Amino acid sequence: MYKYFWGMGNNMTNRIGLWLAFVTLSFTMLSAQNTFAQGAGDLVVTPTRIVFENRTRSAQVTLANRGSATATFRISLIDMAMDDSGEMATMPDTNPHSATTMVRYAPRQIDIAPGAHQVVRLSLRKPANLEDGEYRSHMFFRAVPPESAGRSVTDETDLQKNELRIQLIPIFGVTIPVIVRNGKLTVNVGLSDMVHTPKTDKIPEHLEVVLKRGGNRSAFGDLVATYQPADGGQEIIVGRISRIAVYTPNTKRHVFMTLQIPDGITLKSAGKLRVTYRATDAEGGAMLGEQSLTLK
Repeated sequence: MYKYFWGMGNNMTNRIGLWLAFVTLSFTMLSAQNTFAQGAGDLVVTPTRIVFENRTRSAQVTLANRGSATATFRISLIDMAMDDSGEMATMPDTNPHSATTMVRYAPRQIDIAPGAHQVVRLSLRKPANLEDGEYRSHMFFRAVPPESAGRSVTDETDLQKNELRIQLIPIFGVTIPVIVRNGKLTVNVGLSDMVHTPKTDKIPEHLEVVLKRGGNRSAFGDLVATYQPADGGQEIIVGRISRIAVYTPNTKRHVFMTLQIPDGITLKSAGKLRVTYRATDAEGGAMLGEQSLTLK
């Protein structure tokens, strides 16, 4: 997202008179993390996921400022799509399963003093005859820089005529999914294409696996890798990725998991690696899928 601020001189005939331009870059953090640095302050958002289902018609999100300066955030609902590697990006096209028209929220902008918190309230209004399915948008909390950000007295006095100055001002934001479920929905997940790659000088020891989603709702759970020695010793956890989603309409997600091997443990031939994908407690806690691989 680019935002331009232009300043014009009085003599438009003899010179352009362009004396200032700010290019504002918006960096959106689209991961599962719920904390980000915003200049002098830190924003903490809880919860990091909102789901409207069954009879739930209201929810709230708390924003806390752990920084030392007052922070301003503008709030909006946007539509985002996930690619097969789990990366998120805003959707340029119309989303038939958007939740933006069903979810109301307030306020739209907030100022949070240092050490304070503010609450954003959400309410759901389903249209009549809404088709069964899962609808999703993302609540975007975008930091609003002070009006004086990037400007000083010298900016207005030191520029020569026809000179253009561009200053990059990073603007940070965080998004959380807002999901609306309607009707009888199901999800099933299979794991496939599991590959183990030993450590080299250039890459860490890791696993790759594909989550294959079926049904008419998204999957959300914890992915855990364990190692079982060939001699039948105790199974050891060697990797974990918590709160990983496969959103509709995607049918698969390729996952790269760096293994954290405990000291004194070596993955040996004939040992077995097992990866499980289990729904979070809030999603029911069911085992969604698993796959095993015997090391060679």
